[in-house]
This record gives sequence, C-alpha cells and structure tokens, in this order.
Amino acid sequence: MNSLYIREIRLKPSNIPHPWRDIFPIKLSNAITIIMGENGCGKSTLLESIAIKLGCNPEGGSKNFMFQTQNTHSDLHNHLQISKGHLKEKDLYFYRAETFYNLNTEIRRLDEEKGYGPEIKSYYGGRDLHTVSHGEAMEALFKHRFRSQGLYILDEPEASLSPLRQLSFIQRITDLAQSGSQFLIATHSPILMFTPGSELLQILDGELVPVVAQETEAFSIYKAVLNTHGAYLKKMLGSP
Repeated sequence: MNSLYIREIRLKPSNIPHPWRDIFPIKLSNAITIIMGENGCGKSTLLESIAIKLGCNPEGGSKNFMFQTQNTHSDLHNHLQISKGHLKEKDLYFYRAETFYNLNTEIRRLDEEKGYGPEIKSYYGGRDLHTVSHGEAMEALFKHRFRSQGLYILDEPEASLSPLRQLSFIQRITDLAQSGSQFLIATHSPILMFTPGSELLQILDGELVPVVAQETEAFSIYKAVLNTHGAYLKKMLGSP
C-alpha cells in the first residue's frame, strides 16, 4: 500500500487554467520526488501552489507562519485537488530559497515577543539565523528542524549550499525518507538530481515527464563545461 502523505495532485474538473492542463495529474510513488526544468517552466509555482493548498504560508514555513511581505503568489492553488494517503504527516514545512530571509526575519520578530514556550530558533539549532550565512541557515533547517514522518516541500534548496553541503543535504533527506518522511523538491542542481532512490521528473514543453538524470540539459551543460576544462566556455564566447 502507498504510505505517502501525498499520492496525487490534479486539477479540478472545471475551469482548467492554461498552461497547466498537461502538467496534471501528478501521481507520486516515491518518498523523494525531484522536479527539474528551465527557468520559467513553472516548477516553483507548482510547488508553491501545492504548499498553499496544504495550508502553508506562501513565503515559507509551517502552517504556524502567517506573515506576508508581498502578495505575489499564483492562484493555481485554487484549482488543485490533492489526494492524501491513509497516514497523516507529523510535520509540514515549505521552503523557498527566495523568501527564506523573510522567514528568518519573522522568526526573530516572534522570538522577541514575550511568550511561555521555547524560542522558535531553538528548533533550528538555537542560533539566530540572521547571524549566520544563508547556507548555514539552510543547513540548520534541514539538520535540526526537519524530522521523521514529515512532509517537506522545497523550492531550490541548493541555492545557498556548496557542493559539499548539498551532499550533506542528500544524506539527511534520504535518512529522513527511510524513517517515513516525504519530499517534493524543485531544483537546478545536477548533484541533487542523482539522489539515490528518488524519482526524477522534468517540466518540458508544458508537460511533466519522467527523465533520466544523464538525459537532462543541465547534466549535459555541466558535463561539457567540466570535461573540457573551460574550453566549452571559450568556444561559446569566441575566445582564443
């Protein structure tokens, strides 16, 4: 039996919005689903809409975060239907690289208010995330805040991570997946798309299709640049 927290995402039968018609339905069968695609293809909008539909803040965080900096999100979430599994997740979190700074600001603001519970930053390793680098803050998130039996929707988690810390990220999410967590990730990273045991999908020409990592354009470009020791770039720029 499929024990995933999200099994399928589809559009409501009426008023299907273009250009999303051919993306759905999305049937999930793996604890880690990774979505690739060129800039502007819609992968970030897709994950954002799924997160909002599940009750998360459009700018990131769990259901408990209700702050707003700018109302820029799509209305796609109004057209979605999500089929859940028979188990309910014990944690839900939406990460988006471009608004993570805003989330950290909100955490600082809430911790400055008087309260009876532990400070929010204690769930992220105990440090004010504005006092560390973006990459260190992201690492604190996946090492300390994420836990077993959670549902995590992550938009470009590699944006602030060095290659070494991307490997640490992969280790962490695969461990969590084995302990009952589910991940839905949008990325450009050629490292993340090789995550063992994950399902790799690509948005291409308005469709979401399975893909092999070695067949993606991202892989081909990185391979060409690295294998030619820069000659590929010199040829592209017409340099001698």
